[in-house]
Amino acid sequence: MKSHPELPYRELFLSIVEEMPDAVFTKDLQGRYTFINSVGAHYLGKPVEEIVGRTDRELMTEEEAQNTLEFDRQTLLAGRTLYAEMSEQMAGVQRDWLSTKGVIRQPDGQVVGLFGIARDLSHHRRGEAAQRQSEALFRAAASNSFDAFFILRGEPEQLRLLRINTHAESLLGCDARAAEGRPLSDFPQAAFVAPRHLCDQVWGTGRTHDDEVDQLLPGKGRRWFRRQLCAVGDCMAVTVRDITAQRENEVRLRLNERMASIGMLAAGVAHEINNPLAFVSSNLGFIGTELRRLTLPEEDGQELMEALNEAREGTERMRLIVESLRALSRGDTVTTHPLDLHEVLENSVHLAWGRLRSRGRLVRDYGELPQVLGNSVQLAQVFTNLLINAAQALAKAGGEIRLVTRMHGTSQAVVEVQDNGCGIPVENLERIFEPFFTTKPVGEGTGLGLSISHDIIRGLGGEMSVESTVGQGSTFRVLLPVAHEHEAEDDPRTNDPRAADLHHGSVA
Repeated sequence: MKSHPELPYRELFLSIVEEMPDAVFTKDLQGRYTFINSVGAHYLGKPVEEIVGRTDRELMTEEEAQNTLEFDRQTLLAGRTLYAEMSEQMAGVQRDWLSTKGVIRQPDGQVVGLFGIARDLSHHRRGEAAQRQSEALFRAAASNSFDAFFILRGEPEQLRLLRINTHAESLLGCDARAAEGRPLSDFPQAAFVAPRHLCDQVWGTGRTHDDEVDQLLPGKGRRWFRRQLCAVGDCMAVTVRDITAQRENEVRLRLNERMASIGMLAAGVAHEINNPLAFVSSNLGFIGTELRRLTLPEEDGQELMEALNEAREGTERMRLIVESLRALSRGDTVTTHPLDLHEVLENSVHLAWGRLRSRGRLVRDYGELPQVLGNSVQLAQVFTNLLINAAQALAKAGGEIRLVTRMHGTSQAVVEVQDNGCGIPVENLERIFEPFFTTKPVGEGTGLGLSISHDIIRGLGGEMSVESTVGQGSTFRVLLPVAHEHEAEDDPRTNDPRAADLHHGSVA
């Protein structure tokens, strides 16, 4: 390749340095400027012709010149190129520099001066400071919001988290420092925040999307959220507000309205049934008396008395049902007294027996229990509901329901209603006690039974829980407080001679 000594290297150099955004200059060994470009002259605040031939002390104050002269001295002593970041006053303006200085040598190696290239970092630093201030303002504003706030950037294969606030941290399960910069897909529990198809729709239409969603969150149960997505260039601003409390209050209000209607209906039904039931019960007593006065063959008399006793048992069940309806209509939910839990369970079995006997067998596994503090009508309602649900969970025939009682420590009695039926799917376990939630076909369930039962047990100071495995069965567990000894002694029902004689481990 041929050399071209005729090329105008000086003119080329001058053209390049005039186009550069950096200050470029040279000085002799006495510190006089021998060259400076227009950018460097602008920083010194003087024309080029007033700078060349003069020193820094002549062009600026002693204080302003000090840093520059010290860096010149270090460069000449080192005899090589040095780099430094410095902040200094120049022409009355404070500037941050990225400065490069080196020595100029003759062909024989003798140092005859130095050169310098200086880049003003002030604008860049101001931009960084403004960005930090903007981020601080964003975090301060977003952290005081009731909403979870996300800024995501759309990429070809994913959505990437750019900024989140403290409420968003709780949804993601980690702090902002660990989350920002990662794909949203790394947090599957928060995928509902910004589904890709929904983001593409918002980007495509340019219209803000606003809706409500409900999600089953690990450890938090079912939650309701108000979600809003707004496109900003290739980014998506998403706000998510937890409205679970609002939705639960609305459900409770609807439940209270329905329960008020049910209470009025129950009062009417109880009144209408009670009168004819009294006639039936009275007449059965009269028939029993007359049968004993008649002289009948022993076998015929025995059959008639068994039929009569079954009819009396039926009317007693109806009386208990009417009593439950009347208690419901009166709102009789807070009166508690010491009671025999096994007696309540037996009454519940009687009420549910029509459903139980056609499905399988009932096994009682009763332990020794003291009296518990509760309401017999309410508890009969709870356990009847649990027994009927257990029967419905069994196959058409051949299943088993176990009624288990035992102590939990010294202050609580436990009742377990176990079945070996179909079980409850995991996704439904979180919602099993929600009002109106049911998996039964239309017409077979209101979704209120377990919700009301759960509220009754809590109102009595107890606890209610469920364990279930699909295909193996379910166990509903009720814990009730034991009555204190003085409460049991003060209650007139404690010494009631009509208490049932229950047999441990009996099978029905």
